[in-house]
Amino acid sequence: MERVSFVLQIDESNRDAYIERDQNVDPELLKAFGEVGIKSYSIFMDGGRLFRYMEVENFNEAMTALGEHPANLRWQQFMEDLLVKHHEGGTVKVIPEVFYYSGDC
Repeated sequence: MERVSFVLQIDESNRDAYIERDQNVDPELLKAFGEVGIKSYSIFMDGGRLFRYMEVENFNEAMTALGEHPANLRWQQFMEDLLVKHHEGGTVKVIPEVFYYSGDC
């Protein structure tokens, strides 16, 4: 199981719109998450910065499969007006894990 975190940015003026949309995710997209091996997926917000955390069987395979899924394509188009591009050019930036505690001490 992989644990993956990534950061997105929205303009803070779009905060309420972003929250509204994320509280009404298409059920077909949620089903697709499970189908591609996503076990859990959380989003945390600090101002306009979004921290996303995912536990997934294989991140690259899941993202490839989602990239072609009709529900995800619709969702990405629906959300794109709220997202700000990172200086690297994309809207998503994967960030490395630097600490993990599982309670197995």
